[in-house]
Amino acid sequence: MTVLRTPADPAAAPERHVGQVRGTRDWLQADYARLLGYERTLLDCFARAGYRQARTPVLELSDLHERKSGAGIVGKLFEVSGAGTAGICLRPELTAGLVRAYVEAPQPPPLPWRASVSGPVFRYQATGKGLDREFIQTGIELIGAGGPAADAEIIWLADWSLRALGVAEPKIRVGHVGLILELLGGAGLPPAATAALIESLSEAASEGKGVRTLEDALDRLTDWLGARESGEAESSTSRAGADPTVDRLFRHLVPDVTGRRSETEIVARLRNKWALEHSLHDALGKVRGLVHGLADLRGPAAEVLAKLDRDFAAGAPESVAAIKDLTEMLERQGIDPKRVELDLGFGRGIGFYTQMIFELSVPTPEGPVEVCGGGRYDGLARVLGGRDRDDRGAGFAFGLERLDQVLAGREAAVKPSQGFLVTGDARGLGREAVALAAFLRERTAFPVVVADLAIEPAVDYARGLGLNRIVAAGGDVEVWDLEHGDVRSVREGELIDQIRGRLSLLARGDAR
Repeated sequence: MTVLRTPADPAAAPERHVGQVRGTRDWLQADYARLLGYERTLLDCFARAGYRQARTPVLELSDLHERKSGAGIVGKLFEVSGAGTAGICLRPELTAGLVRAYVEAPQPPPLPWRASVSGPVFRYQATGKGLDREFIQTGIELIGAGGPAADAEIIWLADWSLRALGVAEPKIRVGHVGLILELLGGAGLPPAATAALIESLSEAASEGKGVRTLEDALDRLTDWLGARESGEAESSTSRAGADPTVDRLFRHLVPDVTGRRSETEIVARLRNKWALEHSLHDALGKVRGLVHGLADLRGPAAEVLAKLDRDFAAGAPESVAAIKDLTEMLERQGIDPKRVELDLGFGRGIGFYTQMIFELSVPTPEGPVEVCGGGRYDGLARVLGGRDRDDRGAGFAFGLERLDQVLAGREAAVKPSQGFLVTGDARGLGREAVALAAFLRERTAFPVVVADLAIEPAVDYARGLGLNRIVAAGGDVEVWDLEHGDVRSVREGELIDQIRGRLSLLARGDAR
């Protein structure tokens, strides 16, 4: 049914103000121009490195992200209701959609495939400074390439692009998810216990926490197992939800156990299978020691590599070797090792990333602000159904709003615009001004705006739009150069010839 609204009664109470959706914001022209400037600069840098732009839908199937996006993303999906198809969401990030497009392409693109992508993403998350629910990401994906050279290219490109925006020496923080995964895999833990611990770390990482959270999870598992073995009674009801780590362990154990049994009975049944009395306790203790050593392993690359080689090479030889190769390759790419911080307690995206992870941050008076993050996500293409396609992948994304938070006041961030504001004379906006504006619009790529304004408000208006010249056209013509502060009078009929000459100079790059 269509409801027709009659004109409001002037005496009636005003209608309620309609505000913004929480976690969103308006970007009016001057502010939005900065975002567009960041985006253009980034995409230009990406293109110069061989990453051409692609586009994927904003609407995606929820399953695309539930398969391997980790707790940090799945718990923040905006589901779309009433869409006629169940399980549709607004995309929470750009990588999964681009990898899906790669998997579904009728003919696989030549590998390695380099693509850039930019657009809005949506996450249901707490709001605050730098935490919107709708924001713009701009990034790249490198699919079908692996090894330290590919990883170093990703980090170098992010660093180079940020420096192109005017940040002289961004801080580079590098971690390696594969290290903790390799240590857990070689510690002798049952698969169910390993899976429960990885889920705990993934959820903690989504909240900005790191590897240290595993220590608490390991302590809780050890305490719980000890209580069960000593015969303390605890119902499954009291356990469920009271301790997330123990609850995760049970979710992985219960499929192997049939019937209605208490926790003590379940543990007793599993003792023979896993030798719980000693081996699991021993394995948990071993893993706890390793995790404790990793949690604070952070600092300059040379110092951290020496400790890695001494304390962890035996338990995770592949990951330690990969970290060494990556730091060496970054230096070959021209990145000063003093700007690289290795942080092995860094756990971002462990549910999504598989090996190298990194972030770039910019110092501010309020502290460093992370503006870019990424890493290696080998296996994602296979999880999304691409069994016959190379499933190696790595990439990163900048948050444009985060960039604006740290760059808005820097002159190097966005170059001032060029263009003309065409006005009339004392008689108003006449035919001369309109004809001149039409001529300019056909022959230059610069903005040409027409406004019927006196010269003083015209100056403020032009500066607000980023235009550097005002042309007051009528019987007499004046050209105001706002960059240099001069005014020139031009006889009627001569302005077009002068502009033609200036456009010729601009085409050759000889004029400012």
